[in-house]
Amino acid sequence: MKGLKNISWIVLINIFLVIIAGSIVRMTGSGMGCPDWPKCFGHLIPPTMESELAYSAGKEFSKGQMVIEEKALWVANEKFVASESFDLKDWTKYTKHSYAKFNALHTWIEYINRLFGALLGFFALIMIVLAARKRKVNSWLLILSILQLFFILFQAWLGKLTVDTNLNPYMITYHMMGVTVMIIIQLALLSHIYREINGADSKIKTSFLTKIVSVGAIVLMFVQIVLGTQVRQQTDVMFKSGTPRELIPKGFDWVFFVHRSFSLLIVFSLAYLFFKLKSVSEFKRPLGYLISFTLTEILFGIILYYFEMPAFAQPTHLLLSLLLYAFFVEIYLRQLPKTSYLNSN
Repeated sequence: MKGLKNISWIVLINIFLVIIAGSIVRMTGSGMGCPDWPKCFGHLIPPTMESELAYSAGKEFSKGQMVIEEKALWVANEKFVASESFDLKDWTKYTKHSYAKFNALHTWIEYINRLFGALLGFFALIMIVLAARKRKVNSWLLILSILQLFFILFQAWLGKLTVDTNLNPYMITYHMMGVTVMIIIQLALLSHIYREINGADSKIKTSFLTKIVSVGAIVLMFVQIVLGTQVRQQTDVMFKSGTPRELIPKGFDWVFFVHRSFSLLIVFSLAYLFFKLKSVSEFKRPLGYLISFTLTEILFGIILYYFEMPAFAQPTHLLLSLLLYAFFVEIYLRQLPKTSYLNSN
């Protein structure tokens, strides 16, 4: 069980690494750094110079390899050696989108993001193998492990659609919603693992209202994350239209004000949970993290709104939101039967 515990923690950490990498991709505008999927300009390892994507006589091209010609992407039909002129019979125009630019920094940021995703899938496969060995002890270990891999593959498919649609904002939102589900699955899996390790046979007694508030806080954080992606989309649109940074907050619509108001409900939920659970030792650590992350999250929200939307604050704001979400899920899980992390080290 120790091996499964360790790999499950690695998967959870990797989920957050993927989130950080994705945030950096969006912060730097690198989402189309690789205009195709799963390869990058038709390569397993992407190019480092624009000259590698140029057509030139005598150059050998492999099937599926891309070039940028006449401000469009072209895909090689077969392996061949280039003649003096660009012959259309050797190429198929890439039509999934019209984006045909190369920026080495953007390409490698997006490529590293994809590598983190691939690494996550690899560790999830190992997790399934280890969980299968323990299926007779607790069948949920295998069920949740398989479900996690399904969502990882689903996220990869959404990533493909996001690229194919040239960063459609709805795809980005669906992508983020999938991440929240993955966090729940992984925390639920870890709770079952610790149940078997520690033999926790009884639940920590809390009131029905406390459980309802815990679930409510999770739902509120989920809504906050979704609304936050919409606010970020508005920010991106204004950036692209040339709106000065200092004027961007004035251009937000009702979504931003709902997003800001919801934060008060989360603070009230946290205050209630702290008042009710602070005397129970199993909740002291997660409650401490929740308070620290909430205060820091509010600080970064203030920085974003009043200090001209600095780029460094955007991924930090998102990461803190997802950490808050994860700890609210953890607070709820600790109240369920046989899922205590009691005496875990």
